[in-house]
Amino acid sequence: MDRRKTDKIMTIALKTVKGILEAVPFSSEDIRKILDIERDAEKKAIMGLGSVINSGVREVLNCELIYVALTNMDFSWGDHASLIMKKGDELVGEEVQNKKRIAELSKRKDVWFMHQNFVIYKDKVSFPKDLMKKICHFEIPSLPTDWHQLEDWPIEYRSIIYANPSTPCDNFLKKRYFDGIHEKGLGTILVGVAL
Repeated sequence: MDRRKTDKIMTIALKTVKGILEAVPFSSEDIRKILDIERDAEKKAIMGLGSVINSGVREVLNCELIYVALTNMDFSWGDHASLIMKKGDELVGEEVQNKKRIAELSKRKDVWFMHQNFVIYKDKVSFPKDLMKKICHFEIPSLPTDWHQLEDWPIEYRSIIYANPSTPCDNFLKKRYFDGIHEKGLGTILVGVAL
């Protein structure tokens, strides 16, 4: 595989996704820095009821190919949960975006809404006791791509995922890869390609 050619193909393809303004290859030299920033952000990120772990960024950083993309407000996060709650490895709560699914879940007795889009599965967790005892934690997971334009990409891949970096990490990525752009409504994502 010619890495330069692959990177060129990938960055062009990523820019065809609605809401992605720019995409560049991620330097492996920055992996340690990103992990340090995320660890520091996790120490400070307490959602009132527990710690937050950005497992999505870690998963992307384990991919063979990694890209940084600059997004605007047109970028769609899809219907996937961008925040989940876990008890060990078991999913016990999640953000729900799909209005139909929210309506269905609101009729169930084994469900409690922490807020309008975040559901807790009562039969899987003792809420809020498990959070207070740090038995549960929140995670920002990686998300699968729903980008249909990627189906015809000229490289073979097993999966493409993306992750939402913490605010300090977003600031670092903007400064390092996008000339320090600081415009309202712009953000970054990390995209990982597993070959």
